[in-house]
Amino acid sequence: MKIPLLSATLALFCLNAARSFQDSVDTTRAESQGILPIPIAYYTPETGLAGGAGLLYFFRPEESNARIHPSTTALFLIYTERKQFIAQLSGEWYLQEGLWRIDGDFLFMRYPQKFFGIGNNTSESAEENYISRVSRTEFKVLRSLFPGLNLGLTGLLESRKLSDLLTGGLLSTKSIAGSTGGVTAGMGPLMTYDTRDNVFAPEQGHYHLLSVVGFSRGFGSDYAYTKTVVNVRRYLPLGEHQVLALQFFGTFISGSPPFHKLAELGGQESMRGYFEGRFRDRHYLTTQAEYRTPLFWRIGFVAFAGVGEVAHEVGQFSVKGIKPSYGLGFRYFFNLQEKLNLRVDFGFGNNSSGLYIGPAEAF
Repeated sequence: MKIPLLSATLALFCLNAARSFQDSVDTTRAESQGILPIPIAYYTPETGLAGGAGLLYFFRPEESNARIHPSTTALFLIYTERKQFIAQLSGEWYLQEGLWRIDGDFLFMRYPQKFFGIGNNTSESAEENYISRVSRTEFKVLRSLFPGLNLGLTGLLESRKLSDLLTGGLLSTKSIAGSTGGVTAGMGPLMTYDTRDNVFAPEQGHYHLLSVVGFSRGFGSDYAYTKTVVNVRRYLPLGEHQVLALQFFGTFISGSPPFHKLAELGGQESMRGYFEGRFRDRHYLTTQAEYRTPLFWRIGFVAFAGVGEVAHEVGQFSVKGIKPSYGLGFRYFFNLQEKLNLRVDFGFGNNSSGLYIGPAEAF
C-alpha cells in the first residue's frame, strides 16, 4: 500500500517550497536554515477528506553551493474522514555538495483498509474491512555517478498488526499469508535516472527507476520474497507549456509475500478511478498517458487514460484481463516559478470512479 500522504511527493513538494521560500529571503549566502509550518489537506477515495499539519526544518551547510538542494527534516500528523491516523517523521539530506543523498522515513499509522481478495477478477461483493496498525522505517542512500544517474541502496523494516477482521471473511480464517500481521524486512539496490526540468510539473526529460529488494529471515522478516519495481517516465513538450506525459510501471514479486505487500492496482498515482488495492496479486503492469495544458491565469487542464492488470504469474497477463482508466482534471499553480500546483482529478474505471485532490502531478 502506498501511504496516502504520498510521503515522497509531499516531502519533495515541501522541499521545493522551502527552496522557494529560502531564495526569496536570502540568495546571497550559502548557509541558510529555517522552519516552515505545513498545512495539509487532500482527498482520495481511500481516505475521504484528510487534513493535518506539519513542520519542515531545512538547512544548507556553510560550505554548500547556494543552488544545491537544502536538506530537510519534516514531521507530519494527519487524520482522515475514514478515521485513519498517520504520524510521520521524514528526512532528505544532501552531503558533499549533493554527491550523496540520504532519505529516511519513520512512520506510525492506524489505518482502516479494504480487502477484496487476490487476483485480477475479484468481486466487489468480496469486500472485507479491517484495521492495520503499522510501524515502519524506510531508507534510501544514493550516490550521484554522473548528472542524472544515481545508484544506491534501499531498505524497509515494518511491523504490522491486523484487527477488526470481518467474521467469516477470508482474512479471519488466517488462510491468507499476512492475515496474522508480522514483520517484513528487506534491502536491495536502487537506481534512478532523472533529467526532468522540474520534479513537480515537468515539461521535458526522463525519469527512470529500478529497484530490487529482497526480504528474508536473515533481515528479521517473517516473509521471504523479492520485489522488483520498474518505473519509466517520459515528458514530451508539444507546444508552449503543453506536455504529453507517458509512464510505464511494473511490479514483479517472487517468493512468499504477505497479502498487504502484493502489487496493488488503483490509487491516486496510476489507474485513477479504482480504489487502491481493489485488485492485487504478485505482478502488476500499467501504462498511462496524460495531456497537460494551461487554460488561463494560473489554471491548467489535464486529460489522462491508462490500462493496467494484475496477475499471479507473468505468463497470465492477457488482453482480456486489461482494465481501463481515464479521466480529466484541473490544476491551480500557486507558484508559477517553481511550478508548485494543486490538482483535482476525476478518474473512472470499470464500474468505479474516484475524486483526487492533493499536491503535485500524479506522475
